[in-house]
Amino acid sequence: MMIGPMMMSLVMKTLVTRTLEMGRRKTKLRTRSKTATLERASSQDVDEVGDQEAHEVSTQDVQAAVHVTRGPSKYLDIWDLPDEEEIELPLNSMHQPVDDGARTFTGFLGTIARKPHMCPIRFLNWKAMPEEFKEECWRLVKRKYSVPADPVAYAALKTFTLQKIGKAWRDHKSRLKKQHYIPDSRNKARVKNKDNTGCIKQDWEILVDHWYTDDAVIESEKNKARRSKQDDLHTASSCAFAVHAAKKAKMDGLPVERAVLYPILHTRKNGSAVNSVVKEKMEKMKLLLDDSSNQLQSSDMSGSIAWSTNDVFAQVMGKERKGRIRGVGFGPSPSGQSSKSARTDIEIQSSQARDNEVAQLKASLATMEDKLASFDEMKERLSQFEDMEQRMEERMARMLQQMQQSSSQCNQDVPSAQQSPALQKSSAASYQPSSL
Repeated sequence: MMIGPMMMSLVMKTLVTRTLEMGRRKTKLRTRSKTATLERASSQDVDEVGDQEAHEVSTQDVQAAVHVTRGPSKYLDIWDLPDEEEIELPLNSMHQPVDDGARTFTGFLGTIARKPHMCPIRFLNWKAMPEEFKEECWRLVKRKYSVPADPVAYAALKTFTLQKIGKAWRDHKSRLKKQHYIPDSRNKARVKNKDNTGCIKQDWEILVDHWYTDDAVIESEKNKARRSKQDDLHTASSCAFAVHAAKKAKMDGLPVERAVLYPILHTRKNGSAVNSVVKEKMEKMKLLLDDSSNQLQSSDMSGSIAWSTNDVFAQVMGKERKGRIRGVGFGPSPSGQSSKSARTDIEIQSSQARDNEVAQLKASLATMEDKLASFDEMKERLSQFEDMEQRMEERMARMLQQMQQSSSQCNQDVPSAQQSPALQKSSAASYQPSSL
């Protein structure tokens, strides 16, 4: 049977129609799990062009661009540093890291805080972290960086380092909660089973259990409320206050106090203040600084931020709270010897001399205490020897007395025994007749 041209054209149209319908059904399957808009668009009976456009939209939705970040810095160049090399770490008079190495130093401390075997997350706060973990962190830092030989600076840098690691450790746990925490205790098991946390499984489970306790939930809500009320936000990013102060001092050739540094740390790139509250404070500080009598007199050019309890910053911001100094960066405290940065060079030198003298006196006192302890021990032994000697003397005296008594008795017994034969002889002679 011969098929005519008309029949052939009809068959081709039928095949094309079925192919288009199959294409439309496949498009519906691919867009079924997408947004409602795409489902409605794909379910409409449109022509081939409309189906193709819907398919392109659905494909774009599936392959939506994801903001890819480089992730946290690993500072492998510091971790891989040979043992025979160490990195110089410039410090200011407050024993804070300054210059370009400060940012790298604090970033490296952040990598230590994220190590699950060095800073376990199973502890609720940094104070509960065992001392052996903290000492191990400090030993690692000493292997990578040159630390000062001065005992005061050494202790201050160690305190700064461990406090900085503690803050990075808290921030690390906060990021973990932001990424993985799901409200409602029903989701606790789901959060525990996550494998992409980079933490030790047992430590992760302990931390998740803490997140879902009533006390932790209440405290979290309080912290959110406190955070929402903060309006004094800085723009220093990850660069320390001391680094900004060092740059400012080097640029102007003048020491930097808190009120001078405040506008730098609270101004955006476009030159505007962070908010109206900060702008008002900046204007008050500027007005007070115009009077030279309100400016601090200091010659410290090391990058330390000058401050005092009644400087311009304190007049605008209010009195300092216990245990902290606002506006001078991380580390210094009111009780710390290194916090009084408004001193002159002579005062700083004399303070360092006093610190060295105190350290020497402490060492001498420790030596004297050791000698005194040895002397007390010798004195106790001498006393024991004297007691023993006295007891021996008493014993020898008793023995001598006993010997004397024995000798006296012997002397009394010997003469009576010798005189008895003589008496017998004389009596016998008296009875003999005399010679004629």
